Amino acid sequence: METRQDVFDWLSGQLRFGIKPGLERMNWMIERLGLEERPSVHVAGTNGKGSTVAFLRAMAMENGLSVGTFTSPYIIQFEERIMLNGEPIPEDALVDVANRVKVCADEAPETLTEFELLTMMAWCYFDDTRPALIIWEVGLGGRLDSTNVLTHPLATIVTSIGHDHQGILGDTLEEIAMEKYGIMKRGVPMFHSVEKESLIELLYQKGDDLGSSIHDVRPVVKKIVDGAETVVTYQAMPPVVLGLIGHHQAYNGACAVAVARHLGWKEEAIQSGLERAQHPGRYELVSKRPRIILDGAHNQEGIEALVLQAKQETDVTVLTAILEDKDRDTMVRSLQQIGDVYETTFDFPRARTKAQLEKEGARFIDWQQWLHDWIETPTSEALIVTGSLYFISEVRRFLSENIYLMSKK
Repeated sequence: METRQDVFDWLSGQLRFGIKPGLERMNWMIERLGLEERPSVHVAGTNGKGSTVAFLRAMAMENGLSVGTFTSPYIIQFEERIMLNGEPIPEDALVDVANRVKVCADEAPETLTEFELLTMMAWCYFDDTRPALIIWEVGLGGRLDSTNVLTHPLATIVTSIGHDHQGILGDTLEEIAMEKYGIMKRGVPMFHSVEKESLIELLYQKGDDLGSSIHDVRPVVKKIVDGAETVVTYQAMPPVVLGLIGHHQAYNGACAVAVARHLGWKEEAIQSGLERAQHPGRYELVSKRPRIILDGAHNQEGIEALVLQAKQETDVTVLTAILEDKDRDTMVRSLQQIGDVYETTFDFPRARTKAQLEKEGARFIDWQQWLHDWIETPTSEALIVTGSLYFISEVRRFLSENIYLMSKK
Protein backbone atom coordinates (compact mmCIF):
# COMPACT_ATOMS: atom_id res chain seq x y z
CA MET A 1 0.00 0.00 0.00
CA GLU A 2 1.35 3.41 -0.98
CA THR A 3 -1.52 5.87 -0.52
CA ARG A 4 -4.37 6.55 1.90
CA GLN A 5 -6.79 5.26 -0.75
CA ASP A 6 -4.91 1.95 -0.85
CA VAL A 7 -5.41 1.70 2.92
CA PHE A 8 -9.14 2.49 2.66
CA ASP A 9 -9.58 -0.12 -0.09
CA TRP A 10 -7.79 -2.76 2.01
CA LEU A 11 -9.84 -1.99 5.13
CA SER A 12 -13.16 -1.89 3.27
CA GLY A 13 -12.31 -5.29 1.81
CA GLN A 14 -12.50 -6.69 5.34
CA LEU A 15 -16.09 -5.50 5.84
CA ARG A 16 -17.41 -8.81 4.54
CA PHE A 17 -16.07 -10.45 7.71
CA GLY A 18 -18.54 -8.34 9.71
CA ILE A 19 -18.52 -8.23 13.51
CA LYS A 20 -16.64 -11.09 15.20
CA PRO A 21 -16.72 -10.65 18.99
CA GLY A 22 -13.71 -11.83 20.95
CA LEU A 23 -10.25 -10.58 21.89
CA GLU A 24 -8.09 -13.54 20.86
CA ARG A 25 -7.16 -12.08 17.46
CA MET A 26 -6.22 -8.72 18.97
CA ASN A 27 -4.09 -10.25 21.72
CA TRP A 28 -2.30 -12.42 19.16
CA MET A 29 -1.50 -9.36 17.02
CA ILE A 30 -0.29 -7.24 19.97
CA GLU A 31 2.07 -10.01 21.12
CA ARG A 32 3.30 -10.70 17.58
CA LEU A 33 3.99 -7.00 16.90
CA GLY A 34 5.69 -6.56 20.27
CA LEU A 35 3.51 -3.64 21.32
CA GLU A 36 3.41 -2.23 24.85
CA GLU A 37 0.35 -0.87 26.61
CA ARG A 38 0.63 2.85 27.25
CA PRO A 39 -1.17 4.97 29.91
CA SER A 40 -4.81 4.99 28.84
CA VAL A 41 -8.38 5.94 29.67
CA HIS A 42 -11.13 3.69 28.29
CA VAL A 43 -14.56 5.18 27.47
CA ALA A 44 -17.80 3.24 26.85
CA GLY A 45 -21.49 4.25 26.74
CA THR A 46 -24.51 4.35 24.46
CA ASN A 47 -24.33 8.12 23.99
CA GLY A 48 -21.74 10.69 25.04
CA LYS A 49 -18.54 8.70 24.44
CA GLY A 50 -17.20 10.98 21.73
CA SER A 51 -18.05 14.17 23.62
CA THR A 52 -16.39 12.88 26.79
CA VAL A 53 -13.28 12.03 24.77
CA ALA A 54 -13.34 15.55 23.30
CA PHE A 55 -13.51 17.15 26.76
CA LEU A 56 -10.74 14.91 28.13
CA ARG A 57 -8.49 15.51 25.12
CA ALA A 58 -8.85 19.29 25.45
CA MET A 59 -8.12 19.12 29.19
CA ALA A 60 -5.04 16.93 28.66
CA MET A 61 -3.65 19.27 26.02
CA GLU A 62 -4.33 22.31 28.24
CA ASN A 63 -2.44 20.44 30.97
CA GLY A 64 0.58 20.20 28.66
CA LEU A 65 0.24 16.51 27.83
CA SER A 66 0.56 14.84 24.45
CA VAL A 67 -2.59 12.79 23.92
CA GLY A 68 -3.68 10.17 21.42
CA THR A 69 -7.34 9.41 20.71
CA PHE A 70 -9.03 6.50 18.99
CA THR A 71 -12.66 7.24 18.09
CA SER A 72 -15.40 6.35 15.62
CA PRO A 73 -17.04 7.16 13.34
CA TYR A 74 -15.38 10.09 11.60
CA ILE A 75 -17.17 13.26 10.50
CA ILE A 76 -14.77 15.11 8.18
CA GLN A 77 -12.05 12.62 7.21
CA PHE A 78 -11.30 8.98 7.93
CA GLU A 79 -8.01 9.79 9.63
CA GLU A 80 -9.87 11.49 12.52
CA ARG A 81 -10.34 8.05 14.01
CA ILE A 82 -6.65 8.01 15.00
CA MET A 83 -5.44 11.39 16.27
CA LEU A 84 -2.47 12.85 18.13
CA ASN A 85 -3.10 16.14 19.95
CA GLY A 86 -6.27 16.68 17.93
CA GLU A 87 -4.52 16.18 14.57
CA PRO A 88 -5.48 13.24 12.33
CA ILE A 89 -2.81 10.64 11.58
CA PRO A 90 -0.73 11.85 8.57
CA GLU A 91 -0.90 9.89 5.32
CA ASP A 92 2.68 8.58 5.51
CA ALA A 93 2.12 7.27 9.04
CA LEU A 94 -1.27 5.80 8.07
CA VAL A 95 0.29 3.89 5.16
CA ASP A 96 3.22 2.76 7.30
CA VAL A 97 1.15 1.33 10.16
CA ALA A 98 -1.34 -0.23 7.73
CA ASN A 99 1.43 -2.10 5.94
CA ARG A 100 2.89 -3.35 9.22
CA VAL A 101 -0.50 -4.51 10.45
CA LYS A 102 -1.33 -6.17 7.12
CA VAL A 103 1.88 -8.21 7.06
CA CYS A 104 1.17 -9.48 10.56
CA ALA A 105 -2.57 -10.00 9.95
CA ASP A 106 -1.85 -12.08 6.85
CA GLU A 107 -0.08 -14.58 9.13
CA ALA A 108 -2.80 -14.58 11.81
CA PRO A 109 -4.58 -17.89 12.48
CA GLU A 110 -7.94 -16.16 11.95
CA THR A 111 -9.02 -13.26 9.73
CA LEU A 112 -9.35 -9.91 11.48
CA THR A 113 -12.31 -7.57 10.96
CA GLU A 114 -12.02 -4.02 9.64
CA PHE A 115 -12.42 -2.52 13.13
CA GLU A 116 -9.81 -4.86 14.62
CA LEU A 117 -7.30 -3.89 11.93
CA LEU A 118 -8.01 -0.21 12.52
CA THR A 119 -7.56 -0.64 16.28
CA MET A 120 -4.23 -2.37 15.64
CA MET A 121 -3.15 0.50 13.39
CA ALA A 122 -3.86 2.88 16.27
CA TRP A 123 -1.80 0.72 18.65
CA CYS A 124 1.13 0.85 16.21
CA TYR A 125 0.85 4.61 15.67
CA PHE A 126 0.76 5.33 19.39
CA ASP A 127 3.65 2.92 19.94
CA ASP A 128 5.65 5.03 17.46
CA THR A 129 4.59 8.47 18.75
CA ARG A 130 4.45 7.59 22.47
CA PRO A 131 1.85 10.10 23.75
CA ALA A 132 1.64 10.64 27.50
CA LEU A 133 -1.98 9.45 27.43
CA ILE A 134 -4.24 7.55 25.03
CA ILE A 135 -8.03 7.84 25.22
CA TRP A 136 -9.75 4.81 23.68
CA GLU A 137 -13.41 5.04 22.68
CA VAL A 138 -15.24 1.70 22.55
CA GLY A 139 -16.57 0.84 19.10
CA LEU A 140 -19.46 -1.42 20.13
CA GLY A 141 -20.48 -2.57 23.60
CA GLY A 142 -17.33 -3.01 25.64
CA ARG A 143 -16.67 -6.51 26.95
CA LEU A 144 -15.77 -8.01 23.56
CA ASP A 145 -14.87 -4.81 21.73
CA SER A 146 -11.42 -4.81 20.14
CA THR A 147 -10.36 -1.86 22.32
CA ASN A 148 -10.87 -3.99 25.44
CA VAL A 149 -7.41 -5.57 25.21
CA LEU A 150 -6.22 -2.94 27.68
CA THR A 151 -5.12 -4.72 30.86
CA HIS A 152 -4.68 -1.81 33.29
CA PRO A 153 -5.95 1.60 32.14
CA LEU A 154 -5.68 4.58 34.47
CA ALA A 155 -9.48 4.86 34.58
CA THR A 156 -12.58 3.58 32.83
CA ILE A 157 -15.74 5.55 32.01
CA VAL A 158 -19.32 4.58 31.16
CA THR A 159 -21.26 7.66 30.06
CA SER A 160 -24.78 6.27 29.59
CA ILE A 161 -26.81 3.13 28.97
CA GLY A 162 -29.55 3.17 26.34
CA HIS A 163 -31.25 1.08 23.69
CA ASP A 164 -28.78 0.56 20.87
CA HIS A 165 -27.42 -2.47 18.98
CA GLN A 166 -29.87 -4.71 20.84
CA GLY A 167 -29.43 -7.50 18.30
CA ILE A 168 -25.79 -7.74 19.34
CA LEU A 169 -25.57 -6.52 22.93
CA GLY A 170 -28.82 -7.83 24.41
CA ASP A 171 -32.56 -7.20 24.56
CA THR A 172 -32.71 -5.44 27.92
CA LEU A 173 -30.93 -2.42 29.35
CA GLU A 174 -29.44 -4.70 32.00
CA GLU A 175 -27.90 -6.97 29.35
CA ILE A 176 -26.59 -3.97 27.40
CA ALA A 177 -25.18 -2.47 30.61
CA MET A 178 -23.24 -5.61 31.49
CA GLU A 179 -21.61 -5.59 28.05
CA LYS A 180 -20.51 -1.97 28.55
CA TYR A 181 -19.40 -2.60 32.13
CA GLY A 182 -17.13 -5.27 30.66
CA ILE A 183 -14.37 -2.65 30.22
CA MET A 184 -13.95 -2.51 34.01
CA LYS A 185 -10.59 -3.80 35.19
CA ARG A 186 -9.51 -5.13 38.58
CA GLY A 187 -8.47 -2.31 40.87
CA VAL A 188 -9.07 0.40 38.24
CA PRO A 189 -11.56 3.16 39.18
CA MET A 190 -14.75 3.41 37.09
CA PHE A 191 -16.48 6.77 36.55
CA HIS A 192 -20.08 6.95 35.31
CA SER A 193 -23.07 9.19 34.67
CA VAL A 194 -25.61 6.35 34.41
CA GLU A 195 -29.10 7.40 35.53
CA LYS A 196 -31.15 4.24 36.14
CA GLU A 197 -30.80 2.96 39.71
CA SER A 198 -31.06 -0.73 38.79
CA LEU A 199 -28.17 -0.31 36.33
CA ILE A 200 -26.09 1.52 38.92
CA GLU A 201 -26.67 -1.37 41.34
CA LEU A 202 -25.29 -3.77 38.71
CA LEU A 203 -22.27 -1.51 38.32
CA TYR A 204 -21.54 -1.56 42.06
CA GLN A 205 -21.92 -5.35 42.13
CA LYS A 206 -19.35 -5.71 39.36
CA GLY A 207 -17.11 -3.20 41.12
CA ASP A 208 -17.24 -5.29 44.29
CA ASP A 209 -16.33 -8.42 42.30
CA LEU A 210 -13.28 -6.72 40.77
CA GLY A 211 -12.21 -4.56 43.69
CA SER A 212 -12.78 -1.45 41.59
CA SER A 213 -14.06 1.81 43.07
CA ILE A 214 -17.20 3.24 41.41
CA HIS A 215 -17.63 7.01 41.11
CA ASP A 216 -20.97 8.63 40.18
CA VAL A 217 -20.01 11.95 38.54
CA ARG A 218 -23.51 13.46 38.48
CA PRO A 219 -23.13 15.22 41.88
CA VAL A 220 -20.15 17.10 40.39
CA VAL A 221 -22.73 19.09 38.37
CA LYS A 222 -24.14 21.85 40.59
CA LYS A 223 -26.05 24.00 38.09
CA ILE A 224 -26.89 24.02 34.37
CA VAL A 225 -28.13 27.06 32.46
CA ASP A 226 -29.47 26.08 29.04
CA GLY A 227 -29.71 28.43 26.08
CA ALA A 228 -27.82 29.22 22.90
CA GLU A 229 -24.81 28.32 25.07
CA THR A 230 -24.59 25.74 27.85
CA VAL A 231 -23.26 27.22 31.10
CA VAL A 232 -22.39 24.75 33.85
CA THR A 233 -21.24 25.17 37.42
CA TYR A 234 -19.17 22.18 38.53
CA GLN A 235 -18.18 21.40 42.09
CA ALA A 236 -15.38 23.74 43.27
CA MET A 237 -15.31 25.58 39.93
CA PRO A 238 -16.77 28.92 38.71
CA PRO A 239 -19.47 28.76 35.97
CA VAL A 240 -18.02 27.69 32.61
CA VAL A 241 -19.39 27.99 29.06
CA LEU A 242 -18.96 24.53 27.56
CA GLY A 243 -17.37 24.17 24.14
CA LEU A 244 -20.11 21.62 23.34
CA ILE A 245 -23.74 22.74 23.47
CA GLY A 246 -26.55 20.83 25.18
CA HIS A 247 -27.92 19.98 28.62
CA HIS A 248 -26.56 16.43 28.35
CA GLN A 249 -23.04 17.75 27.68
CA ALA A 250 -22.88 18.89 31.30
CA TYR A 251 -22.69 15.23 32.35
CA ASN A 252 -20.23 14.22 29.64
CA GLY A 253 -18.13 17.12 30.90
CA ALA A 254 -18.55 15.86 34.46
CA CYS A 255 -17.09 12.47 33.48
CA ALA A 256 -14.05 14.28 32.10
CA VAL A 257 -13.77 16.60 35.13
CA ALA A 258 -13.84 13.68 37.56
CA VAL A 259 -11.25 11.65 35.64
CA ALA A 260 -8.98 14.69 35.13
CA ARG A 261 -9.07 15.42 38.87
CA HIS A 262 -8.35 11.75 39.60
CA LEU A 263 -5.29 12.03 37.34
CA GLY A 264 -4.16 15.18 39.17
CA TRP A 265 -4.45 17.67 36.33
CA LYS A 266 -4.45 21.41 37.05
CA GLU A 267 -7.84 23.00 37.74
CA GLU A 268 -7.20 25.79 35.23
CA ALA A 269 -6.44 23.18 32.55
CA ILE A 270 -9.67 21.34 33.38
CA GLN A 271 -11.74 24.52 33.13
CA SER A 272 -10.03 25.64 29.93
CA GLY A 273 -10.54 22.19 28.40
CA LEU A 274 -14.27 22.38 29.12
CA GLU A 275 -14.40 25.69 27.25
CA ARG A 276 -12.21 24.69 24.32
CA ALA A 277 -13.50 21.20 23.58
CA GLN A 278 -14.71 20.71 20.02
CA HIS A 279 -16.51 17.75 18.52
CA PRO A 280 -17.87 17.97 14.96
CA GLY A 281 -21.42 16.78 14.49
CA ARG A 282 -22.59 17.34 18.08
CA TYR A 283 -25.07 20.22 17.98
CA GLU A 284 -22.57 21.88 15.70
CA LEU A 285 -23.48 25.28 14.25
CA VAL A 286 -22.02 25.10 10.73
CA SER A 287 -23.78 28.20 9.35
CA LYS A 288 -25.19 31.29 11.08
CA ARG A 289 -27.00 32.69 8.01
CA PRO A 290 -28.90 30.59 7.29
CA ARG A 291 -28.78 28.91 10.72
CA ILE A 292 -27.85 25.24 10.19
CA ILE A 293 -27.05 22.79 13.00
CA LEU A 294 -25.67 19.27 12.62
CA ASP A 295 -26.26 16.70 15.36
CA GLY A 296 -25.43 13.02 15.10
CA ALA A 297 -28.25 11.81 17.37
CA HIS A 298 -28.71 8.26 16.11
CA ASN A 299 -30.93 6.56 18.71
CA GLN A 300 -33.90 7.47 20.89
CA GLU A 301 -31.85 8.67 23.86
CA GLY A 302 -29.74 10.85 21.59
CA ILE A 303 -32.82 12.29 19.91
CA GLU A 304 -34.36 13.14 23.29
CA ALA A 305 -31.21 15.09 24.24
CA LEU A 306 -31.30 16.87 20.87
CA VAL A 307 -34.97 17.80 21.26
CA LEU A 308 -34.32 19.23 24.73
CA GLN A 309 -31.64 21.55 23.34
CA ALA A 310 -33.53 22.34 20.10
CA LYS A 311 -36.44 23.74 22.10
CA GLN A 312 -34.16 26.74 22.66
CA GLU A 313 -34.44 27.44 18.91
CA THR A 314 -37.37 29.14 17.18
CA ASP A 315 -39.07 28.04 13.94
CA VAL A 316 -37.16 24.80 13.21
CA THR A 317 -37.12 22.46 10.21
CA VAL A 318 -35.62 18.97 10.67
CA LEU A 319 -33.91 16.82 8.04
CA THR A 320 -33.15 13.27 9.15
CA ALA A 321 -31.92 9.91 7.88
CA ILE A 322 -32.65 7.19 10.43
CA LEU A 323 -30.95 3.83 9.92
CA GLU A 324 -33.12 0.74 9.45
CA ASP A 325 -32.07 -0.87 12.75
CA LYS A 326 -33.37 2.10 14.77
CA ASP A 327 -36.85 2.80 16.16
CA ARG A 328 -37.92 5.23 13.45
CA ASP A 329 -41.49 5.83 14.67
CA THR A 330 -40.44 6.87 18.18
CA MET A 331 -37.57 9.01 16.94
CA VAL A 332 -39.70 10.86 14.36
CA ARG A 333 -42.46 11.51 16.92
CA SER A 334 -39.86 13.08 19.21
CA LEU A 335 -38.43 15.24 16.42
CA GLN A 336 -41.91 16.46 15.49
CA GLN A 337 -42.00 18.25 18.84
CA ILE A 338 -39.53 20.83 17.48
CA GLY A 339 -40.62 21.31 13.86
CA ASP A 340 -41.52 19.87 10.46
CA VAL A 341 -39.62 16.63 9.82
CA TYR A 342 -38.34 15.61 6.37
CA GLU A 343 -36.80 12.17 5.89
CA THR A 344 -34.32 10.90 3.36
CA THR A 345 -31.90 8.12 2.49
CA PHE A 346 -28.20 8.08 1.63
CA ASP A 347 -25.52 5.73 0.35
CA PHE A 348 -24.94 3.49 3.36
CA PRO A 349 -25.58 -0.26 3.88
CA ARG A 350 -27.96 0.21 6.85
CA ALA A 351 -29.82 3.23 5.47
CA ARG A 352 -33.58 2.95 4.99
CA THR A 353 -34.51 3.02 1.31
CA LYS A 354 -36.84 5.48 -0.37
CA ALA A 355 -39.38 2.67 -0.85
CA GLN A 356 -39.24 1.74 2.86
CA LEU A 357 -39.69 5.33 3.96
CA GLU A 358 -42.59 6.03 1.61
CA LYS A 359 -44.30 2.81 2.73
CA GLU A 360 -43.92 3.96 6.35
CA GLY A 361 -45.56 7.30 5.51
CA ALA A 362 -42.44 9.46 5.73
CA ARG A 363 -42.27 12.91 4.17
CA PHE A 364 -39.51 11.79 1.81
CA ILE A 365 -37.20 14.15 -0.05
CA ASP A 366 -34.04 13.87 -2.19
CA TRP A 367 -31.78 15.52 0.38
CA GLN A 368 -29.13 17.10 -1.84
CA GLN A 369 -31.52 19.00 -4.08
CA TRP A 370 -33.83 19.81 -1.16
CA LEU A 371 -30.92 21.10 0.93
CA HIS A 372 -29.58 23.19 -1.95
CA ASP A 373 -33.00 24.78 -2.35
CA TRP A 374 -33.33 25.38 1.39
CA ILE A 375 -29.95 27.13 1.50
CA GLU A 376 -31.01 29.37 -1.40
CA THR A 377 -34.40 30.17 0.15
CA PRO A 378 -34.71 29.14 3.83
CA THR A 379 -38.26 28.29 4.88
CA SER A 380 -37.59 28.52 8.63
CA GLU A 381 -35.29 30.26 11.11
CA ALA A 382 -33.18 27.15 11.70
CA LEU A 383 -32.44 23.79 10.07
CA ILE A 384 -31.35 20.83 12.18
CA VAL A 385 -29.87 17.83 10.36
CA THR A 386 -29.71 14.60 12.35
CA GLY A 387 -30.32 10.84 12.41
CA SER A 388 -26.93 9.19 11.81
CA LEU A 389 -23.33 10.28 12.20
CA TYR A 390 -22.59 8.74 8.80
CA PHE A 391 -25.31 10.90 7.24
CA ILE A 392 -24.03 13.96 9.11
CA SER A 393 -20.60 13.36 7.59
CA GLU A 394 -22.05 13.45 4.06
CA VAL A 395 -24.19 16.52 4.74
CA ARG A 396 -21.27 18.35 6.31
CA ARG A 397 -19.18 17.94 3.16
CA PHE A 398 -22.11 19.04 0.97
CA LEU A 399 -22.76 22.11 3.13
CA SER A 400 -19.12 23.18 3.22
CA GLU A 401 -19.12 23.31 -0.59
CA ASN A 402 -22.50 25.02 -0.98
CA ILE A 403 -22.17 27.57 1.81
CA TYR A 404 -18.74 28.44 0.47
CA LEU A 405 -20.24 28.95 -2.99
CA MET A 406 -22.99 31.12 -1.52
CA SER A 407 -20.43 33.35 0.19
CA LYS A 408 -18.86 34.02 -3.20
CA LYS A 409 -22.10 35.45 -4.66
